[in-house]
Amino acid sequence: MALISKYCGFVKLSNDGRPSREMVNAAKDYLHEQFPTLADDSDVALQRQLWHLMREQQASDSMAEICLRCYISHQIYQACIDLGVKFGKQHGFNHNDLLPIVLGDEVLQSFKHQKETGSYQSLATTILKTYNPDKGSLNTWVSRYVKQHSELKHFLLQHGVFLVSDWALLNDTNLKELQRILAGMYHLATFEVQQACELLVSYHAVYRADRLQFLAGSTLPCQPPTGEQLSRIATDLKTRTGKNFSNEAVLKQLQFISAKLREYRIIARGGAIKTLSYHQEEVEPIVERQQAMSNNEDQEENEFIQLYQQQLKESLDEALFQVIEEFIIKIQRRRPSQVESFIKGLELFHCRGESMTQIAPQIGVKQQYEVTRLLKLNDLRVDVRQRLLIILRTKVIDIAKQFTDIKQLQILDEALDEQITKIITQAESEARNPVRNQPLKSLFAHHLCLCLDKINLTPNS
Repeated sequence: MALISKYCGFVKLSNDGRPSREMVNAAKDYLHEQFPTLADDSDVALQRQLWHLMREQQASDSMAEICLRCYISHQIYQACIDLGVKFGKQHGFNHNDLLPIVLGDEVLQSFKHQKETGSYQSLATTILKTYNPDKGSLNTWVSRYVKQHSELKHFLLQHGVFLVSDWALLNDTNLKELQRILAGMYHLATFEVQQACELLVSYHAVYRADRLQFLAGSTLPCQPPTGEQLSRIATDLKTRTGKNFSNEAVLKQLQFISAKLREYRIIARGGAIKTLSYHQEEVEPIVERQQAMSNNEDQEENEFIQLYQQQLKESLDEALFQVIEEFIIKIQRRRPSQVESFIKGLELFHCRGESMTQIAPQIGVKQQYEVTRLLKLNDLRVDVRQRLLIILRTKVIDIAKQFTDIKQLQILDEALDEQITKIITQAESEARNPVRNQPLKSLFAHHLCLCLDKINLTPNS
C-alpha cells in the first residue's frame, strides 16, 4: 500500500539547517483525482504510473514529477539516516552532516526556475532523468545515486568510510596489487604476504567465479560468502598449498585482508584514516605529553614545548592561507563572480558567528543549502588538516633533532596527528553548535579570521 504523504510531502532543509516536511496541497489533490484507488496501489505500481505520466506531460509544472520528487526527498533523507546509523558513531558524523550535500531540491520555490535556467540540477532531478522502472525500483535508484554522489563520497572518505563491501574489494584486487600493498605499505613479513596472496587466489576461484557464473552483469551488492563457499575456499587452498584452515579462519583472514585494502583505497583517494576515537576522552596534546616527562629533562623539554607551540600556530596560519588560496583559485576558474561571496561567507560564519540563513542574502543567494555548497566547510577543514600535518611534521621534526635526549621521539608523528585531529574536531563541533552572532572561539576559527585579516581578504563591513 502506497503512503500518500510521501508523494505530497516534501522533505527539505529549513532555515536552521534541520530537515522539515512541507505539504504540497496541489500534489495531494492531483493524487486523489488521478488515482481514486490509491489506497490499494503499491509503491512500485504508483511510481511506474507517475513516471509514465511525467514523460507524457512534458510540462514545466508536471504534477506527476512533483509527486515523484516528494517521494525521492523522503528516500534521500532515509538514505542519509541509514549511513549515519551505520557509520556515524564510529567515524564522527551524523545524518545532519550529510543532508546539505544531497538534499538540495526545492519543489515549491524554485521548480520552474530550475526548469527555465538549468543552472542547477538537484540530485532528485538527476535521479528522475535516469530512472527507468523497468530496470529497478525507485528506492534502489535513490540509494545508489546517494551513495555514488561525488561530494558525499568525498565527505565519507575524509571520515574514513569507503562504501564498497569487503567482498567487492577482494573481487576487484589482483595478486600483484595485494602483494604491493601488504609489502610496500604495511611492511608485512614475506610469509604473511604469501599466505594472503594464496588465500586471494582461492577466494577468486570460488567466490568470484560463482558471482561471474550466476550473477553476471548484476548490480546487486556482494554478499558475505556462505558457509558452503567458505568450505570450498578452504578446500581449494588445501589443494593448492597443503595448508588446512577452518571456515572461521578463512573468514577472519579474508576480513583482515579486506581491512588493509580498504585503508589503502581510502588513503589513495585522499581520505583520512581515523587515528583516535571521536567519542573517547580527548587525547592529551603533545604539549601535555612532553610536560609529563621526567624532571631531569624539564628545562630542555620546556624549550622544545615553547618552540612547538610557536610552530603549531605559524603552521596553522600557513596551512589556512594555502588552502583558502586554492579554494579561491578553483572558484575563480568555475564561477569568478562567487569569489567575493566565498570570502565574505567565511568571514561572516567564523568571525561574526552568523548562521547560513543570515549569510545567504548577504552573498546574493536565497537558500541555506546554497551557502553550504559554496563554502564547503567540511572540505576546507579536511584540506587544512592534511596540509597542517605535512607542514608541522617537517618543522617539529627539525626542531626535535636539536633535542636528541628527549625520550619517546618515535611517537612524535602520532602525537602530532592526534593534536591536529583534536584541533579540527573542536572546529567541527563548534560549527555544528555555535553561539550565534559572536566570533567562533576554536583555535581553527580564530586563526582563520587572523589569516583573512593578514592577507587583506576580509570584506568591508
